[in-house]
Amino acid sequence: MLVGTAEEEVHVDMNNLFTGTEYTVPKKKIYTSLPHIIADNHFSGDNVMEYIGKKGFGITTTCRRDRFPAGLKDYCHHEKLASTDKRTRVARFEQPIFAVKHVASSGTDKAYTKTLVSFQSTGATNITGVNNLMSLTLYVQPKYRGTKANKLAWATEQNEARETYLNHYHGVDSMDHMIKNTGNRYITWKFWHSPYLHAMTMGIVACYDMYRECCSGELDERWKVEPKEMMTYAEFLCKLSEQMLTYDPRKKAYAGDEKFRLNTQMPKKRRRSKDLSVSEESFPDTGVTVANLRIARTKGRFCNTIEDLRMHFLAIDNKSNPYKCEACGASTRWICTKCEVPLCVFTNRSWSGCKCVFLYHNELFFGLARTDYVMVLKRGWNEGENKTKREIEQELVNWRPPTEAMLE
Repeated sequence: MLVGTAEEEVHVDMNNLFTGTEYTVPKKKIYTSLPHIIADNHFSGDNVMEYIGKKGFGITTTCRRDRFPAGLKDYCHHEKLASTDKRTRVARFEQPIFAVKHVASSGTDKAYTKTLVSFQSTGATNITGVNNLMSLTLYVQPKYRGTKANKLAWATEQNEARETYLNHYHGVDSMDHMIKNTGNRYITWKFWHSPYLHAMTMGIVACYDMYRECCSGELDERWKVEPKEMMTYAEFLCKLSEQMLTYDPRKKAYAGDEKFRLNTQMPKKRRRSKDLSVSEESFPDTGVTVANLRIARTKGRFCNTIEDLRMHFLAIDNKSNPYKCEACGASTRWICTKCEVPLCVFTNRSWSGCKCVFLYHNELFFGLARTDYVMVLKRGWNEGENKTKREIEQELVNWRPPTEAMLE
C-alpha cells in the first residue's frame, strides 16, 4: 500500500513474512522514465501491444505473419519469398510501408502510438511496436570485413525501426551463444532439470558480465585489469569450475550450506557458528578478532570470578561415550554440561588438577580450542599448531582479563 501524496515522499508498507513484523520504507525511483522493451516475434500481437501501450511502456518487436494488426496484412510483405526473386530487387530502393495508429488516453490507461514497418527487400520481416519511433527514413548502412587489400565493403538496407531492433536484440543473441558455449547440461529423463540448468547458465553468463564490469575499473579503480589480462569466457568457466569443486560447504559462506550432508552429519557442537564469523581487526598471534571475543563473552564460557568457575565445576559430569577434549584433544568421558564440551579431568586415570577445565574457561585460551578453530579461525584443529600446556600455564600466572579499552 502506498502512503503519501504526489508532493511528498511516497512510502510503502512492507511485511516481513519470516518475523511477522511490519515496517515502512521510502519508495525509491530507479528509472527516470519507463523502460523500452525489445523482443522477438513470440511476443508480438495486438493484445500485447495494447496492454504495454496502456501502461506507458515502449516496445519494438518483429511481427509474426499471422499476427498482423486487423486490416493491414494485405498491404504488407508477409509471404516467404526466395532472396533471388526479382521483385525484391526492384523494391530495394522504395520506402518501407509505415502504418501509424494513435490511441487516446482513457481513465487510468495512458495514450500511446502503435507502429508497423514492413520491409520490401529483405523478405517478410515486419517490425511492430508501441511508442518506439519518432521518424522513419530509408538509408543504407555500410558494412566492412577484412583488412587492407582484402577489405570488403558493402551496404545493407536500414531504417530506424530495424536499427533499433538490431542494436538491442543482439544482446539476446550473444546470451544464447554464450549459453551454448557454457555446456552446462547432462542427459536425464527429469525434464524439469532443463529450465533449472538454463537459469543457472544465465546466471553464469551474468557473472562473467559482472566480472568484466569490475575489471573495467569504473566501479573501483583498484579492480582495474588491462583488457589483454582479463580472462576469456572459457578461462572464466575453468576458474569457476575449479572454485566449485574445491569449495567446502562447512565454510558456510553461502546460503543453504548448512543443509549439505557434510554439515548435517557433524555433531552440532562441532559445526561452525555464524555468530562468530565477523571480520574485524584480528589479534596477530591467534587470528581471533575483537568482535569474536566480544561475542564469545556473551556465551557464558569465560570465568572472571571464583563463583563463575565454581558453577562450571559443578556442571562437570561423566558420560558413557568418550569424546576428544576441547583443550588437548585426548579422549575423555568428562563433559562440562554448561558449555556442552568434553574436557579432561584425569590423565591416564591420574588426577591432573583439571588443567584442561581451567584452560578452556580462560579468555587467554580463546582461539586455541578445537571448536574455536572451526568457528573462528575457519580451519581444522592441529595439536602441533597450539602452544604447549607449559607455555600457556606460564602465561596464565600474570594474566589479567582484557578490558574494553584494551580491546579498542
